[in-house]
Amino acid sequence: MKILRLTLLLAATACASNPPNLNDNLIVPGRRIGVIELGLPLSLLLTAEGQPVRTAPIPNTTATTYTFADGLTVGADEKVYWIITEDERFRTANGVGPGVEQIVARAALGKPRCVETRPEVTVYDYGDVYFESGNVDGRVKRVGVIAHQRPCPQPS
Repeated sequence: MKILRLTLLLAATACASNPPNLNDNLIVPGRRIGVIELGLPLSLLLTAEGQPVRTAPIPNTTATTYTFADGLTVGADEKVYWIITEDERFRTANGVGPGVEQIVARAALGKPRCVETRPEVTVYDYGDVYFESGNVDGRVKRVGVIAHQRPCPQPS
């Protein structure tokens, strides 16, 4: 009888728990931005996002860049392998997202794995997440989540 009650209690508890809400505008380093997850099959990406507003092949690869109306840009071949947002509604759990001050983002994420200064922006790469900060205004322009670490550029 105790085993039956325990089984019923466990079943009731399992039914009462809800699946995670991925529609939360959260940037999760190495995992997802909003509802789009790294590794998501291309067919499910298109089901979740609808038709892209812009599509461009990625040179020297079999992959394509898809830009969607909700502010996400995705790199995918058969599966999603990077996601970028410039939309200020997307944030990490500690508040890093487009529009925040670079100093706030660096304080929240810690020491970057590598830093690359470009003419308009500086890229702060943490391996599974990166952000680009404007060189003039010091604000985060975009945040990206990636499946594989990119090599750090060598100083010239």
